[in-house]
Amino acid sequence: MERTNTNRQRTLLRKGLKELSRHRPDLAIETLRLAVDAIPPACGEELSSALYWLSIALLRLDRRELAIKSLASAQKLRPRGHARSIYLRSINGYGMLRQPTPALDDFYAFTNIQMATYLLRKPRRRFDSFQERDIVLKLILDAWKTLASGGAFDGMECCEKLDYFRRVRPNFPSFGFDANQRGAKRLAFAFGQTSGDAATQRCACGSGLPAIQCCGRVKSLREL
Repeated sequence: MERTNTNRQRTLLRKGLKELSRHRPDLAIETLRLAVDAIPPACGEELSSALYWLSIALLRLDRRELAIKSLASAQKLRPRGHARSIYLRSINGYGMLRQPTPALDDFYAFTNIQMATYLLRKPRRRFDSFQERDIVLKLILDAWKTLASGGAFDGMECCEKLDYFRRVRPNFPSFGFDANQRGAKRLAFAFGQTSGDAATQRCACGSGLPAIQCCGRVKSLREL
């Protein structure tokens, strides 16, 4: 049975690589995801390789946020080689996809944190209407304009800004759900468990990266 599973994993990976070589990343993604699901966590080298090639397929389709997620997982399993190199070139100080300017890096970190704060307290983790989405987004943008114009976080490092952004709480509407405590545990998924100086220390997973760029990174909304 174990040999059968191993053969299936290798077959799926080869098939995915073949689709990539044929410039069909859309088909490669489907097969490579199956390969990732089929490889047990104990097989770190093989799983890291499958995740790396999945990230390449995602990058070719310009699904960069999901590619970062795949690369983050790959480099934890094998903290060297192409996955680590591409990951470090692609991320900013928050462990998010690098934006054209540091100001945009800050803006997207703040926006993702606030959106995650709101959505992770909802049972289905999504907006129920366009009106709800627009109201929440406007509140976040208004809060950002106030913070940015006041220069409240000028001169701070990313880990300090992250702590500051987490403490900001726009007055979100409830839209019929209890926003006080719901999903409190799930917020750690979006924000990690690190804060302050701990965020700059090496991540506990053994990747060798600062926690803020590894397990404590700010995740995109697509990862919620």
